[in-house]
Amino acid sequence: MAEDFNGHDRGRLDRIEAGLEALTNHVARTDRQIEALLTHGQTVNETLSRVAESQVRLAEAQLRLAEAQNHTEERLNALISVVDDLIRRNPRP
Repeated sequence: MAEDFNGHDRGRLDRIEAGLEALTNHVARTDRQIEALLTHGQTVNETLSRVAESQVRLAEAQLRLAEAQNHTEERLNALISVVDDLIRRNPRP
């Protein structure tokens, strides 16, 4: 067996180096995956912000629609009252 100056087996050092290299590669891949997750997380946050803004606009539009429906109902009730009065005053023979 080949030994280095410390008396250790050269194969053992090669295995340690290979293990460190594999570990380093794994850490690098993990770092890239974390970066990708952060980027996706930012995209999700931006999308959620746009959805929240859209929901606020939708709620405001629903309130305006409800107000318009109330005004329409009031006008319709007034028209019904006028027509009812006309019919009661001028009954058909």
